Amino acid sequence: MRIYYTAMMFLEAIVLGLSTGTYCTMNCAPVLIPFLSGAEKVSYKRNSGLIGAFLGGRLVMYFILGAVFSGLGFLVNEFIDPVFVRRLSVYAYFFCGLALLINSLGVRYPWKSENGCGCRIKKFHRVGNDWVTAVLCGLAVGLHVCPPLWSAILRSVFGGHGLVGFLYFIFFYIGTLPFFIPLFGIPFIVKRALVIKRISRVTQFCVSIYFLFFLGLIPIIFK
Repeated sequence: MRIYYTAMMFLEAIVLGLSTGTYCTMNCAPVLIPFLSGAEKVSYKRNSGLIGAFLGGRLVMYFILGAVFSGLGFLVNEFIDPVFVRRLSVYAYFFCGLALLINSLGVRYPWKSENGCGCRIKKFHRVGNDWVTAVLCGLAVGLHVCPPLWSAILRSVFGGHGLVGFLYFIFFYIGTLPFFIPLFGIPFIVKRALVIKRISRVTQFCVSIYFLFFLGLIPIIFK
């Protein structure tokens, strides 16, 4: 009976992730698509590694939020506070925009040809390299607490004990991953149309400004 209950919990977690994965992509796509398409080095291996770094950072932030929410007693409420979620999202946009901006200013594209110096800033290039940016953006995006994530955290904490609760959340996260599969094909497209890289870099720069100032700083200052 115990095994049956555990198996049904894991199945529920996967179905919850599959049924709500589109919500995750709405938060991640504006960050990942320009970032991955505009990477200076285009290869399937590097692209896969950057996706893994981003998703890993996002998962780590989810665990941090779960631990903090549990410690502060937020999980005693069945419903999530929309005002609190909005505040977290503002900081998510701010830190994500900052990471994308530093990464944008630390590369050659699209500011100049590959052999030129462009506006590449060495300090930004070190602290804003693609790998660091992928992890930081994953951590930042993880601050977007959606209703499905809240449900998964609640079920993970109260629906199972110890390892079962931990695995419930892992299976929920796995259920959201199929929606990211198309991202692995980005090198196939970019290698056949290099202009996409330049367009993506401009797009990333614009997105970073929008996130940092309009969705981050302005709401923080004038809240």
